Amino acid sequence: MSFSYVLNRLLTLPRSIWFNFRYLPFREAVCLPIWIANNVRIRNLHRGGIKLKGKRSIGLVRLGYHLADSVDIYSVHTIIDIRKRGQLIFTGDAHVGRGALICVKSGILTIGKNFAISGTTSIVCSQSISIGNDVQFSWNTLVMDSDAHIVWDRNGTEYINMQPIVIGDKVWVAANCTLLKGTVIPDNCVIASNSLLNRSYLISNRIIGGIPARELKEIGGWRL
Repeated sequence: MSFSYVLNRLLTLPRSIWFNFRYLPFREAVCLPIWIANNVRIRNLHRGGIKLKGKRSIGLVRLGYHLADSVDIYSVHTIIDIRKRGQLIFTGDAHVGRGALICVKSGILTIGKNFAISGTTSIVCSQSISIGNDVQFSWNTLVMDSDAHIVWDRNGTEYINMQPIVIGDKVWVAANCTLLKGTVIPDNCVIASNSLLNRSYLISNRIIGGIPARELKEIGGWRL
């Protein structure tokens, strides 16, 4: 453990203490399960807006610490925006990198164990986004379960505006991808860079890529 790592944690300790006791139940807060870097900006967050499930431990969730080579660390902030009708649930250890944005307008965003965003990825939840265990996001990816705006046909019938997103276990989403409403990704998949996903993909153990994306190649597994 490097000196800079220890120093960084010590400098952010007061803010992390404030965050835990402000937004978590007392019995959870005393464990300091959430560590928050000084670059993190909090919007609209209410008590109960963040929940932890499973075993609690110090530094279980780390917000804003991880740096990616592609991110300008001097100009970006990590943003956590959880509104009154929304809830963010962590079921295990997670780190959200510098420059990432997590916004829950309404509904529930559930994040599994061993979750990571390397930086500048945005997750915007309006209904339901479920992310499994061992999921890694690279930079500049957008995950959004709604169209944000409403569109209707000539008869005035509205098109479907929201659909849940489900991401299975052991999924790596490479840089510059877009995951739109209705996306379902099976277990043990790799999403190729610059891909657009907007439907359900049914077969596990695949590389998925393209615009729109399709199953490209079978794989046995992946690691960073």
